[in-house]
Amino acid sequence: MSKDIVVVVSLEDRTSAADALDILLVSTAGVKPAKTYTSLADIEKDWTKASDIYLKAAAMFYQGKAIPTPASLIRKVTTVGFATPESPEALVAALVAFQQINNDWYLFLTDKSDDAYVKALGKFAEESEPSEAELTAGLEDHRKLYFAQTTNKAYASKNARTIVIYTEDLEEQADAAWVGAVGPWYPQSVTWKFKLPAGLSAPTLSESEIIALETNNMNYVTSEYKKNYIKNGTCMDGEWIDAVIGADWIALTMRSKLYDIFMSNANIPYTDAGFAVVAAGIFETLNEAAGYSIIAENPESGAGIYMVSVPKRSEASEEQASARVMPDIKWEAQLGGAVHGVKVSGILKATLS
Repeated sequence: MSKDIVVVVSLEDRTSAADALDILLVSTAGVKPAKTYTSLADIEKDWTKASDIYLKAAAMFYQGKAIPTPASLIRKVTTVGFATPESPEALVAALVAFQQINNDWYLFLTDKSDDAYVKALGKFAEESEPSEAELTAGLEDHRKLYFAQTTNKAYASKNARTIVIYTEDLEEQADAAWVGAVGPWYPQSVTWKFKLPAGLSAPTLSESEIIALETNNMNYVTSEYKKNYIKNGTCMDGEWIDAVIGADWIALTMRSKLYDIFMSNANIPYTDAGFAVVAAGIFETLNEAAGYSIIAENPESGAGIYMVSVPKRSEASEEQASARVMPDIKWEAQLGGAVHGVKVSGILKATLS
């Protein structure tokens, strides 16, 4: 028998924490299973204070005095130890094998800074982003982003998804410090240029060496008018780091939202209304991306600047309808971007008319 009065009391859903970068630190000093840490003290127990893993984690965690100071600090990393590789290709093979066990990491750093290793790992990162054909064929998307440091002023490669910072002192752990200084803003889109991680010094560079670094899309701490900061905020192929991370966030988030839509509905009809239900995941993602400044916003309305083309049922072919596959949803969006320079000119006058 049903009751005339039914009272239901639920706790309000708490706002979930913002996304954080999934960071992997790779050691080649001996085999150790993967483990996630949230404190340096625990890392010290397993790796010792003298280890490269500890030093990188310390540089990453101790960025409370970076300029500008991030609102929060990185306090979570995963580490793994591999046997000393015989070659760069052997290290890449070990990483690929590790992916079969644990592929839940995105940004990675290693204890290797030799040119051959940086190039091999850069190639691995570049090839981690699947093509449309590979995705259509069923390959999962587990793209990676690689940060490295080098003492080679003439280092050059064109690998996408690879960020290299020049340093005179590898012990400063410039790559890890930079990640610690800028990474906490994720997924908010911020430029990786104009940041000064705590503990980094400006190298002494000649004009020709600076030109070489700039030409090769290398990052380094510059000293201009007694102001130290990192230039240039780019990957080795010249793409902006924040643009790559933003695009990766959109791909990850959009895919997750679409899976949630399909799994939370008993049935999505093959109709215009059903297509709109699916497309909602696209709009939600793009709106969130605008909120994170990944996508530009209209200055008047505050809405994200993007276009989404949702197909109609009438546009579906017989084959698509039979296979229960929607026609493609197409979208375009304007990158948020950042100001990286300015030229100011003015005139001093005795009086202003």
